[in-house]
Amino acid sequence: MPCMSGFGTSSPRNDLGKVSATSEDGTALQWMGRLKDAQQLYRERLAAAPNDAEALHYLGLVHYQLGNLEAAEPLIARSLTIAPARVNALNDLGVIKLKKAQREEAIQLFARALSLNKNHTDALNNMGEALKQLHRFDQASVILRRLACLKPNSSEVMRSLAEAFYGSHNTTAALDRYHEAIRLDPENRRARLALADLCEDMGKYKQARMQYDAVLRRDPQNPIALSKVLQLPGGATPPEWVQSAQRVAAEASDQAVRTRLNIGLARYHDREGHYERAFDYLTLAHAHDTRARPFDAAGYTRAVDALLEALPGEFFRQAATSGVQSDRPIFIIGMPRSGTTLAEQILCSHSRVAAGGELVALPNASSQIFDLSPQRRPYPWGLQDLDAEQLATLAREYLERLDKLYPDGRKVTDKLPFNFMHVGVIALLFPKSKIVHCRRDPRDTCLSCYFTSFADENQFANDLVTLGRYYADYHRLMEHWRSAFPGRIFDLQYEGLIANPEPTIRNLLRYCELEWEESCLSFHETQRDIRTPSRWQVRRPIYRESVERWRNYAKHLGPLEQALGTRLLEAPRANQAAARG
Repeated sequence: MPCMSGFGTSSPRNDLGKVSATSEDGTALQWMGRLKDAQQLYRERLAAAPNDAEALHYLGLVHYQLGNLEAAEPLIARSLTIAPARVNALNDLGVIKLKKAQREEAIQLFARALSLNKNHTDALNNMGEALKQLHRFDQASVILRRLACLKPNSSEVMRSLAEAFYGSHNTTAALDRYHEAIRLDPENRRARLALADLCEDMGKYKQARMQYDAVLRRDPQNPIALSKVLQLPGGATPPEWVQSAQRVAAEASDQAVRTRLNIGLARYHDREGHYERAFDYLTLAHAHDTRARPFDAAGYTRAVDALLEALPGEFFRQAATSGVQSDRPIFIIGMPRSGTTLAEQILCSHSRVAAGGELVALPNASSQIFDLSPQRRPYPWGLQDLDAEQLATLAREYLERLDKLYPDGRKVTDKLPFNFMHVGVIALLFPKSKIVHCRRDPRDTCLSCYFTSFADENQFANDLVTLGRYYADYHRLMEHWRSAFPGRIFDLQYEGLIANPEPTIRNLLRYCELEWEESCLSFHETQRDIRTPSRWQVRRPIYRESVERWRNYAKHLGPLEQALGTRLLEAPRANQAAARG
């Protein structure tokens, strides 16, 4: 969490000298919460001395405390033009930039503060936070280690450092720091919840339950812990927690809390076979977001139309490629909940493959196309403008990311499902890479999405009609990629994998140019942390319960089926018949 310095203790209360009596009076008023009185005092002081850097800074802090970032920012910025060495002001302006999601600018301000005072703990904390938000976890770990040396008894610092280690896939170090954070402060619920989540990723469900239990003993209505225990496998959920979740979901004023708990209750009742109650909770969970934050399905259709228009098959037959011959990345794409995590688990059970998880490196490469395009055109149109050397630059940057994750040279899976939007980029950057496309019955896929509490970028999953339209657009885009790259994409049919696991896995390995290893068939025994909603399922042997699960909810799926259309509903039957051989 970002820390303002203001007149705090990270560095001297006045970077330039003794604090004036007027300033003391103003800060006292701020500490007491008398913000309007403090505001008036600083304004009087500025009326007498308009270039008083300290008064400008502290008046900016008052506006920040009042929640007015737009008024706070220019005041603190002006104080720095007068006194550029005010370390606390540099930090505080950085916090405002961070609050406004201007992360690179924030990092520059924190760096300036640290150049003046390398041990400024607030600036170190905030620099680490900004780097984590940018997914630059390795750099965040370095900064937060420095902070931990300065504040070795801070539970929050240890928790923040654990987050950075987790983001950089250093699971062992993350576990150690979370445990240390809890040792330093057993009441640190954020640390306990994060540790429990990491234990779930690692398949340590008993340890996860212990942490959720500890949180609920202290806070019986904690919505995160309640939601998690409702969904946790490996044990019965105590009735009092189910009742508590129902009560909090009905009474909470925070819509995010209600959504989280209603999703948890839906999954609990689905597991118990109470399908009508499960669907009722799903409807409650999504009703608000469907109204308040509807997904722009028409806009997404236009985005797919633009891809099809900008990148026809003829373009790829003539386009330059990067010339990079690496076949190290294995891209696993498809709709969310279509089996991408299972495919990754099978592949990373091979001795020559490592699990990369849901990397953002490819979308980041696509976002750089605008800057590289001589005509300043974004993806997809800008892809037409890149020459071989520019493509090679993007390819090398991607491979550098894999080298940081796994320097041992193994193949690495990249299973961000939405990379199906970027197959054209994959083809030009890595002409020898493998692309595994996961397919599953569209009703099962969409229903499973509807049961999942996704992040904001997956708002399409809040409504069955929107889900059907999104799936249809995804499907026509994948048909285009298959046509543009015949024989390049391996279709992994979920139902075929379930019905005939060994021959399907053999075909998958053969496509990836990997020799057969029995460990790929016993993939559920592979130990790794899994950070997707499928983390529970892939730790089990092959099971059939997820095939045609949609039939339990058939009476409610009319709007979804209408949006999908007859052609998409008939396709699974043909696919499943072919899979059964």
